[in-house]
Parts: sequence; structure tokens; C-alpha cells
Amino acid sequence: MKILVIRLKQIGDALISLPVCKSLKKTFPDAQIDYLLYEHIAPLFEHHPAIDHLLVITPEERRRKWKYFQKMLAIRRARYDMVIDLITVPVTVLMTRLSGAKWQIGFDKGKWRSRLYNTPVPHPNKSGSLDAKLAILKGLPFDVEIDRNFDVVLTPHEVSAMRKRMAGAGMDLRKPILLFSPISRLGSKTWPADYFVSVLDYCVSRFDAQAVMIWGPGEREDVQRLVQQVKNQDRVFATIETTNLRELAALSKNCVMFIGNDSGPRHVAEAVGIPTFTIFAPFTGKFAWLPHMGDRHRGVDMCDALDIDKQTWYERAHDFRSHGDRYYRKITPELVIRKLQPMLNDFVAN
Repeated sequence: MKILVIRLKQIGDALISLPVCKSLKKTFPDAQIDYLLYEHIAPLFEHHPAIDHLLVITPEERRRKWKYFQKMLAIRRARYDMVIDLITVPVTVLMTRLSGAKWQIGFDKGKWRSRLYNTPVPHPNKSGSLDAKLAILKGLPFDVEIDRNFDVVLTPHEVSAMRKRMAGAGMDLRKPILLFSPISRLGSKTWPADYFVSVLDYCVSRFDAQAVMIWGPGEREDVQRLVQQVKNQDRVFATIETTNLRELAALSKNCVMFIGNDSGPRHVAEAVGIPTFTIFAPFTGKFAWLPHMGDRHRGVDMCDALDIDKQTWYERAHDFRSHGDRYYRKITPELVIRKLQPMLNDFVAN
């Protein structure tokens, strides 16, 4: 059996969708499982045992409709038995339809394009993001053994090469190194910088730790300005530039814990196996985007800040999105430190 899974989104969405591929491979170990992603995301999934081939959409294909159509024809020529579309936008629906696969599976979101699938699956609107992706497997005509974990497979050389870079940058590898992500690609998902500085100062001074700051394209100067406000600047490193996602994964693997905004790097940190603490934007909730919430993965959101339950959050979600800046400041440094403290005791102090 040949199966293609389509997930044309960014880092976090691609990683959270990986359990679909893993579940299919666990159920059908002899099947060919291919994963279609944007080109810059695909390297994260190299060497993964659940994926046989990585297919990519290049920036040029995204810009030129003719190139995109050629990709669709290539998928059709591959003669897949099953195509699973996890995004349900016009181009992926058409791609799925033109594949000619026996099973053309996608979410029914109540729009005209969902009718182009020959196997539409009801979309679980209020499910957690990972469970929502896995719900697509309910549309298959056979039972699937579910695997809810997502991971990045690194080589020992990648991890050791990054460790040497960190030592060369002046880090003391005998002391705990915390990975901080203070900037999000979406400004609306970035916790106030002055709040972040307070938490950063607390962590490095209270636990005799070091901090590695990470950033994305166009964010380096913002991070450097933030570092200038930190009291213990000699313990904060913003000089390790990761040029691709595998380097980011290797950097994460060499740290003891991630602390930061809800963004792609947070998912990468979880995927390489380190504990994570996430500060969620007012219009997102940890109940949806923290699929493995527990001792190793925790966070803080508006439910914590306002002491409300999930249903109340849904009722006020529009207000949280419309006035995000004001509500963000209700997630105070004191609240974050209080929620973060047990993890620091478990994974940094020991």
C-alpha cells in the first residue's frame, strides 16, 4: 500500500501531524508512507522510521501555478492508494482529488471543497490540535493503532557538533543550559519583552544556569535588545545562529529545558525530548496545544491568569483575540515563575 499524507503548514503543525504517519506505519509496517511538506520544513523529518519518502513544495512552486500543477501530476503518476489531506485548503483538496487514489480523505469543514473528497471526515472543532489531526484516521475503512508521540531523529554527529559550537561560544557545558525563545514569528503570540527579562533573570540567577536565546529570520536584533536588559548578561548567549531546523533541533537537544512562547521551536524542543514550559497567547490555550501536558510539558494561559475554565475561555475567545496585548499582560512574571518553579526544581536544580 502507498499512502501520502499532506500537511502544508509551518513547523508546529507539521510536527503535531507526524503521529498520523506514525500511526499508519505502526498499523501497516510494510506500507510506503510519504509526507508532503514545505521545503524548509522537510529536513526535520529526515531519518524518521515512519516516513519512507519526503515530498516537498518549493517556494517557486508556491509562486507559480504551473509548477504547482506539475507537482499534482507527479503525485498522480505515483499512483497512491490513499491520500490524506490534513489542511483542506483549495490547492490541497484539488491535489488529493487529482491523485486518483482509491481513498481520498480529508476533513469536512462544511465548505464546498470538502465535497471533492471521496471520504470526507467530520472535523472535531474543539478537540486538541493533535487529537484533531488523528481524528482523520476515523475515516479509514480499517482500525488504526494510534501513536500520539512526535519526534525528531538526530544523528550523534549532529548533536556532538552543536555541543562543540556551544563550548566554542563560551558556554560551560557542566552547568545547566536553558533554551529561551522570546520571539514568535507571529507578533500576537509574543509575551511582553520586559516580562520575559524578569523570568530570564530569575532562572539564571536562582539556579546558576545559562541561557541560550534563539530567534528566527529578522528577529536577531529584537533578541539582542532584550539581552541588553538582562542583569547577568555573561550567562546569556545569543550568538549561536542556527541556519536550518536540524541545527535548531541539535541545539535544543543539548539544553536541559525549553522556556518560551508557543511557536515552532517549542514543538522542536518537545520532539527532541527535553522538558518544555510554554507561555500561551491569550487567544490560544494549553488544553489544545499542549498535547502531552504533564510533569515534562507544562504551560500557562488565560485560564490560569483569570482563573477560568475551558468553556469560559471559549466563550471569551473573541475578546481575547481582539484585545490580546491587554490580556497578555495579565500573564505576569510572578504567575509564570510560580507555575514554572516545580519544573525548574525537577530538571534544572538536580
